[in-house]
Amino acid sequence: MITGKISARYAKALYKFAEEQKQEETVYNEMKIVANSFMDVPQLNEALSNPTLSADKKKALLITAAGTQVCAEFKRFVDLVVEHKREEYFQSISLVYQDLYRKEKNIVISKITSAQPITEAEEERMKNAVKSITTGTIEFEKCVDPELIGGFILNVETYQLDASIKSQLRMVKDKLLHSNAKDV
Repeated sequence: MITGKISARYAKALYKFAEEQKQEETVYNEMKIVANSFMDVPQLNEALSNPTLSADKKKALLITAAGTQVCAEFKRFVDLVVEHKREEYFQSISLVYQDLYRKEKNIVISKITSAQPITEAEEERMKNAVKSITTGTIEFEKCVDPELIGGFILNVETYQLDASIKSQLRMVKDKLLHSNAKDV
């Protein structure tokens, strides 16, 4: 519970500071990179929690996790977080900051997962479909998962449309198993 409160307070403070400096979008992009770095390198959290690692090395790790070329506001924020020994909350702070930014800017997250890369025309059709059911700017992500066999999965915030061959085959299998169970 305390993790959420600490992360939210730091993220809100950063957002207000970045907004005053007209750098909220830059910081948003840097926080997206940081969040991805935490996902890609789970050892990053362990390193930041290591008490033997110096504050300067922790700052360097966080700046590198954001892509090395970061704005001054981000660097100042990293300094503040490390000085107050809150670096273990940085992943959570980055996620909360992104949520705050998206809420303030009315950005809707949409992700399409397909068995093969989609064409530009297909991407445009999907974007238009999402635009018709939501308001705001759409942040569109594409992902390829060959295990879907065919079709796609479209996620729009908390909603999901699964039109993949994999899920259709799973439903057919479940129906067959269920009908066979009745016969026995």
